[in-house]
Amino acid sequence: MTDDAAPENSLRPPLMRYYITQVAGWGAYVGLFALWNYFSGQLTRELLIVMALVFLTGLAISHGFRHLILRYGWLRRDLGHVLPRLVATSLLLGMAAFLLQGAAHDLLVTGYPPMLSLDPMRVFGNVLNWMVLLLIWSLAYFAYTYFVRNRREEIRILRLETANRESQLGNLRAQMNPHFMFNALNGIRALIDEDPDQAKRAITQLSAILRNAMSSIKRKVVPLGEEIDIVKAYLALEAMRYEERLRTSIEVPAELDRQPVPPMLLQTLVENAVRHGVANLPQGGDLHIGAERRGDDLVLTVRNSGHYTPGKVNGTGIGLRNTRRRLEMIYNGRARMEIANRGGMVVTEVVVPLNGDG
Repeated sequence: MTDDAAPENSLRPPLMRYYITQVAGWGAYVGLFALWNYFSGQLTRELLIVMALVFLTGLAISHGFRHLILRYGWLRRDLGHVLPRLVATSLLLGMAAFLLQGAAHDLLVTGYPPMLSLDPMRVFGNVLNWMVLLLIWSLAYFAYTYFVRNRREEIRILRLETANRESQLGNLRAQMNPHFMFNALNGIRALIDEDPDQAKRAITQLSAILRNAMSSIKRKVVPLGEEIDIVKAYLALEAMRYEERLRTSIEVPAELDRQPVPPMLLQTLVENAVRHGVANLPQGGDLHIGAERRGDDLVLTVRNSGHYTPGKVNGTGIGLRNTRRRLEMIYNGRARMEIANRGGMVVTEVVVPLNGDG
């Protein structure tokens, strides 16, 4: 095989599948002809030999056709370039098939007139028949190969998209964990002078939160109940700093504990509510966390005292910005997050599909 044909290796179907298809295709062609003659009462021993010769000749010549297609790299050419060559090659190989079949026929079959006779019309008819068969075979081979190539290209693109998506998710998680840790350490730093004992307990609490967070960093989703446990640990840490200024409540039905959600999703929303809502109020405020089933969706709600001004970002905004991007990538547009002012509270609502990760 020449270098020009080398790139075609990736387009070839597995050899076993190719041989099975070859035998099945030519077998079906000959088998239908045999059935027709059987039901018409014309099936004889000589005719069975003729059909066996057609079967073997078809296998051999079409396999040679495939070799030529691969050798000259026709699979990489457009149909306008290839079609005239397929027609010409089908004619030449049709003549070769006729000569091969005719020689074997005249040697083995004595009950029929010889094929290699001097009757021009008979020779023309047999060559034309083989030419049409081989042209149909080549077009079918091209169609199948193009289908396989397109399927492989689709799979390759999907794999690239998946790898890119996983890489982006990994980058977002890598950003969110330091972001959370930075805020938590700031809170502990404020406690060191005010209450060293509380600061020690806060460090212990932070280590527990980080262990839990690190255990879920490689997972796309975690059970909601596990996410709630992280939130409770985080709120316990914040309660050491804000004391009675932070009033919290959590209402999550037990039947939703196993529902999958992105890791640190709820914790990020709660952290945002505390840092940019309750913490800015001298008298403190309320924080309510809820979850409910709404049709085919899981709705997570965080309500906090304060006021939300669209377009105004306190701090870097990494948490909420990354949360939106993670929801888009994991659920392919089937999830959404909304922040609004309702009844004197800031309400953050996240809707994700039930029992699915997109």
